[in-house]
Amino acid sequence: MRKAEIGGPVVTITTLILFGNADFYVPTGVEVDLGGFIVFGHRGEHGEEVEPAPDAPLVRIRVFSLFGTSDVWHVPPDARGSYRELIRAARGRKELGTG
Repeated sequence: MRKAEIGGPVVTITTLILFGNADFYVPTGVEVDLGGFIVFGHRGEHGEEVEPAPDAPLVRIRVFSLFGTSDVWHVPPDARGSYRELIRAARGRKELGTG
């Protein structure tokens, strides 16, 4: 889904997690509404949250989890790299190459 295109102003992603994890990579500047219900796990947002533009889409992420985790990572829109590189960039540890 890293190259997904949103065809409208709002998209909703619903995730069911049992004994696992899910990571969502969202470009900075896109508004995220993270919600759901977690039992024995966590959900969180990481990275730089930039004020969304007035025409920015809204991504609703609903996570329903039992013994699972879910994280949203705000990364630069043109970021490329492995899982580890994207996470480091979201945490501000290292600049990513673009292109």
